[in-house]
Amino acid sequence: MTEKLTRIVLGKGPGILEWGEVDPKEMIARLRKHATSMRKEAEAIEGASDEDFQIDIVRGSVVQHHVKTLQNARNGGEQ
Repeated sequence: MTEKLTRIVLGKGPGILEWGEVDPKEMIARLRKHATSMRKEAEAIEGASDEDFQIDIVRGSVVQHHVKTLQNARNGGEQ
């Protein structure tokens, strides 16, 4: 038997899953916290210059094995 999860989504947008049965208010709070993190990441991406991005070719989507580098990030990718 598979484990139960609580899923929360807003419309067709991305959502989150948590193990077990979680109270709706807690799930809403967790999704909003997750959105704050995603917003910070989006702002960092939008504010970065092209030279800040590390771009690699890898094999595999879950366990990734480096194949070659297309672009090294300036400053090692640190912002």
